[in-house]
Amino acid sequence: MSKKIISFVFSTLIVLGVTTLTSCKKGENDPFLSLKSRKARISGEWKLVSGSETSSYSSSSFTSSSAATYTETSYISNGSTYAYSEKMTINKDGTYKIEVTYDGDFYTITGDWFFAGAVKDLDLKNKEAIVFSTQEYSDPSYSETYNGFYSGEVYIIDQLKNKEMIFKGETSNSGSGYVSKNSYERIFEKQ
Repeated sequence: MSKKIISFVFSTLIVLGVTTLTSCKKGENDPFLSLKSRKARISGEWKLVSGSETSSYSSSSFTSSSAATYTETSYISNGSTYAYSEKMTINKDGTYKIEVTYDGDFYTITGDWFFAGAVKDLDLKNKEAIVFSTQEYSDPSYSETYNGFYSGEVYIIDQLKNKEMIFKGETSNSGSGYVSKNSYERIFEKQ
């Protein structure tokens, strides 16, 4: 009889442990099991290794579209290739720094970050998106400082592993006689 009780207790502990550990899974493609919290996995230095962006706009009098791709060392848009690199440091204390080199120019963006809460209408789970609130932008010839909350970027986190992070999403808006659509995918590797 005691072996059955020990087996039951052990099985219950395993089920509870797996349930607790998998609660860190938020993104559709997150790992099934992670021993690190979402905040611990996202914190660190990340390098953009690939990505893409598309956008389109159409109205009764005008239509346009564009597409761009990223590699570790280049940005390619409308047939032109530019030298490009992007490094993002996300700190556990809620601050971040993005350093970009684009066609020989260098700029830095710093600020605060936090996970977005759940949004039922958007089918967005708690901590499935990250908000970057910009505090300062600077390049060699110009700088801007923002006070209060300024949302520089909001990204949906499609996948967050210990060494890989993917932002992926689509947006659209429309108004009197126009439709605009955008999509993005940005893949980062932890350094």
